[in-house]
Amino acid sequence: MATPAILLFAVTCLAHIIPGSRGGDGNGNANNHESHDFVRGSIIDEDEYNVPLDHRHNRGHQHQPEHGGSGNTNNSPSSKSQGVEDGSDFDFYVYSMSYQPEFCQANNEKFAGCHNPKEAWEGQLTIHGLWPNRYDGSWPSDCSDESFDLSLLQDVAGDLEKNWPNVKSPAASSGHASFWSHEWSKHGTCSGLTQQDYFMTALDLLLPTPSIVKEKYGSVASREDLEKGYLGSDMSVFVCKRGYLSEVRVCFEKMEDGSPGERVSCPATLLKADSCGDEINIASFDSKVTPVVA
Repeated sequence: MATPAILLFAVTCLAHIIPGSRGGDGNGNANNHESHDFVRGSIIDEDEYNVPLDHRHNRGHQHQPEHGGSGNTNNSPSSKSQGVEDGSDFDFYVYSMSYQPEFCQANNEKFAGCHNPKEAWEGQLTIHGLWPNRYDGSWPSDCSDESFDLSLLQDVAGDLEKNWPNVKSPAASSGHASFWSHEWSKHGTCSGLTQQDYFMTALDLLLPTPSIVKEKYGSVASREDLEKGYLGSDMSVFVCKRGYLSEVRVCFEKMEDGSPGERVSCPATLLKADSCGDEINIASFDSKVTPVVA
């Protein structure tokens, strides 16, 4: 009969031989999806629109968090997918818009753009990204090595700075372009569109923010009023953080040529990302609003 010491030694050896036991990943980490939020079964990188100024691109970062894991779900193709070039490797587009005052408030106004915001940001959501997505909740990512070329966008650079900003960046710095480069590399390369078409299309798709956001700036808006402004509950996804409006995501059909078409209802898997209650706090720059608990 084995002694207790021998039994303890055997159990210890087995624990080292069998990785992932106790719900871990073999590296001492729990399997918690890296604390990512799930959207439509896909994952989104919550702070993707606030990329670092050194533009550290996280290949394999999944979408909606904010796109975790490998950039694709387990049953999806590799990130450099077959068929991407002809616009066939996804089903529809997610168009995400960010509310900059909420990001600034959440980060204690520490970024340069928070102290000198454009007036339009007080009542208008700005572009986060145009993301090819699949109905099964996965998405293609980093589909080619085509480098971002700012010189191709000189005609719309002013519109991009206003409507697709990176508030971490000081005015007139390269920080805005680092954000655009990130979005192009991760998502635009999977659209089948040229760089000019991708960015100009994204600018054209920016929806007018419902007037209720400006009216309730620094106050509280009803979800019902916001939904009316975005055409109904299944036509938009409201993302809140601490009770404050952070993002609005809408869906566009994919046309035969791979370009975005008409707005469509969002699939149920995407609607799962909705995290706002019946009353939604609308942050303001330098505001100290007591949030409504959803």
